[in-house]
Amino acid sequence: MKGLLDRLFGTPKAEVAPEPMASPERLRVHEFSERLITIDAIDFVGQFARSPNGQFRLIWSDRNPEGTIGGYRTEGHGCWALLEHDRLICEGRLERPQDGKVANDGTFVLNDWMLGEGLKGRFVAFRRDGTAILARDIAANLMSNGLSNDGQFAICQTANAPGSADSCFYMLFDLTAAVEIARWEPETGWADGYEFDTVARQLFLTRRDAERVGYHFGGTMIDREGWQARRVAAGDLIVIRLLLADASQVRDADFVARIIAGLNRAAQDNDVHVRARALRIRGELLEETGDGAAALVAYDEALALDPQVGVTRRADKLRKALSPGSVPDRKLSKFERQAERVGIAHEVITLHCGEPKLWRHGPEGTWASVEEAALAHYVAQGWSGAAAEGGLMLTLIKAASFARLQPRNADTYIEALYAQNVAFDEDRFTRGALIDACGRATTAQISRNWALIAATAGETPAFYPRVRWHHVSGLFDALGTERLAAIARLFADAPYDLRAGWPDLTLWRDREVRFVEVKAPSDSMHASQTRLITTILKPLGYQVTLAEARPT
Repeated sequence: MKGLLDRLFGTPKAEVAPEPMASPERLRVHEFSERLITIDAIDFVGQFARSPNGQFRLIWSDRNPEGTIGGYRTEGHGCWALLEHDRLICEGRLERPQDGKVANDGTFVLNDWMLGEGLKGRFVAFRRDGTAILARDIAANLMSNGLSNDGQFAICQTANAPGSADSCFYMLFDLTAAVEIARWEPETGWADGYEFDTVARQLFLTRRDAERVGYHFGGTMIDREGWQARRVAAGDLIVIRLLLADASQVRDADFVARIIAGLNRAAQDNDVHVRARALRIRGELLEETGDGAAALVAYDEALALDPQVGVTRRADKLRKALSPGSVPDRKLSKFERQAERVGIAHEVITLHCGEPKLWRHGPEGTWASVEEAALAHYVAQGWSGAAAEGGLMLTLIKAASFARLQPRNADTYIEALYAQNVAFDEDRFTRGALIDACGRATTAQISRNWALIAATAGETPAFYPRVRWHHVSGLFDALGTERLAAIARLFADAPYDLRAGWPDLTLWRDREVRFVEVKAPSDSMHASQTRLITTILKPLGYQVTLAEARPT
């Protein structure tokens, strides 16, 4: 794009001040998404916002005047323009215009993300003729904004900026007086939209989850107790923690029951970390109210989801208190307890330990990572395998998911293809088609697609340098198409979540396939690992082992 101002008005202007214009020509505007438009007559591609009454359209472009650089840059102002019935009435420049809104009277606001480095922004408002109402410099990045339908009031929200007086605030402005009238911290979370009642002087923050929270123009919340009750019922752990930390809160049976119900809701969340935290909080509350046995169950369930959730010692102490006379046969190691909670096998492997984080199998072995040394240990037992975490399995799934992989997808992550998180429609493959291809895969197909996947780096996939062809072909021969398709089917349920957490070692011997998570003394299991194991590997019946490496 040569530049909106250049096309319409000649030489680009260095100043930011807007210029009122009069254009009898009605421009042909093409909308091709909710926020993007093209105007061929002026070679414009950019974003837009429409006034509620449809009379005005604000357009802007965060690109330099030549149209060659967009987004972050150190020079080259972007541009904006206001159209009335698609006729240009004023235009101007800002450093990096974003998030425009326009009211029914033509008043409009923009966030200016500003050029160069730093946590900073400028919130600006203009009248219909392009003259400035206010320009507020803010020592924080700007997030969303809103504007009342009548153009009298506007709001912006700021992002976290440590040490800044403008960090994490809603800022409400009276545009008639051109002043800030209130600011408050986002107790209710960040808003996705804003609704104004200028008669009652109330503002409502809306969110995608259908939550709608009202504030008086002074910044005080309307019906805080009702909002808290809704958030607790929805399993909002932030609000639940705040209520539990409130010393003035009466903890009667009804309060505890409502909190437990909210925690139960959170414990069903798709995010394993949320589930683990909910179970931890439930355990703490149950222990506080005297139900130690139920609290221990909650702690153990939390630790099974996320071994680092932070209640290991508390659970062990409670376990002893509940069984004061019991004497365990022996003290379990940290890794034995973690394996037991996840429901996998545990074994100790002895390796030679050298310099920090260097290990080897046998006195003549090569010093390497603990995972590579552990792989040598299993190879000596007759296993083949790779120390590549999920790189091997994900590469095999990708090579098997296409009868013929296209070169443009050679370096595309398989999770993006399974989630259809791609730019072009021709790359949106259905989940069923990908899984069916895995079920019909052949060695020739895998080999052909591997050649494309490995082409960028030469002998390995660009993002998985430990994976080689003999790993891919060996695992495919051991798994077969039926078991590979079963893994792909479960992976497809949450490809972005399940790309991480694969055990360190993938091993095979004849048709037997197993997985080993290797832990050095200072390591620990992670939530992503337990999620992957309990979501894919255990349901499909694979042997999974936590191998605890100990120095000889």
